[in-house]
Amino acid sequence: MEKGLVLNKSYDIFYLGKSISRYDNLVHSNNQYDDSSRFDDYEIKIHGYNIELWCEDSHIVNICCRESCFYNGIELIKMKFEDFLNVIKEEPSNHEICYIPCKDNWGQNQHVYVFDKSGLQVWVWRGKIRTIIIYDTNSDAEEIKG
Repeated sequence: MEKGLVLNKSYDIFYLGKSISRYDNLVHSNNQYDDSSRFDDYEIKIHGYNIELWCEDSHIVNICCRESCFYNGIELIKMKFEDFLNVIKEEPSNHEICYIPCKDNWGQNQHVYVFDKSGLQVWVWRGKIRTIIIYDTNSDAEEIKG
């Protein structure tokens, strides 16, 4: 079994499109949001790091890594964005800046890069990767559930 990120497919043992019920024994937090949220958010700790699984209709549609994300044996979190571009060998298909509120009335303007081919959304602050969101660009959400 491959460990870490597999583009458009998985992170470690967590597979896009699979039912969250497969991982019931690992879930340590289920964040229920108000009706305006599209996803249910499950937190799971694996290898000492938290992973978030965002689900729609009980199926994983996004995997969010904020503490650690390995790809081909390389840690991507806190990597310089320029170095990441050399690793992923793809130019972003979209870029925007999002303000992220933090504590004590301050926040961060994070650069959000979308890599459609690889199924990644990469959040960067001060030139380093802070968050990676994994999604599947190769199949329709309805097909995944089947």
